[in-house]
Amino acid sequence: MMMYLSIKTLLLILLPICFLCLVTCKKFKEGEEKPKWAQKDIRFYNDADLERLLDQWEEDEEPLEPDELPEHLRPAPPIDFSQFKDNPDPESLLKLSKKGRTLMVFVSVDGNPTRDEAESITKLWQTSLFNNHIQAER
Repeated sequence: MMMYLSIKTLLLILLPICFLCLVTCKKFKEGEEKPKWAQKDIRFYNDADLERLLDQWEEDEEPLEPDELPEHLRPAPPIDFSQFKDNPDPESLLKLSKKGRTLMVFVSVDGNPTRDEAESITKLWQTSLFNNHIQAER
């Protein structure tokens, strides 16, 4: 009986608060008229209408942190070129420029392995890289 009263009390408190939030958080004001594209039935929205709707939804969102952005939108790490004046090593330059980014690596197997042997070798490499916390795809 005591549990029932606490849940009932909780609902009596939370329900009006949620209702108040829904009523006051509305972007569209009662006195204003909706734009023409917003008056359409949602089944008849075209790509431009959906794009406007997406922009309206994202209007109040905070921008993502740089580490949460997709890889192609992340800022590039700064590179200090002064350390390459004496010894221009292209491999270390590549290492600095691709730090934290996806890198494609192509390998060739010595000898003349069959397709099954090559698959087993690359599977072994993939497992070894995965065990070292490096995601690799074949």
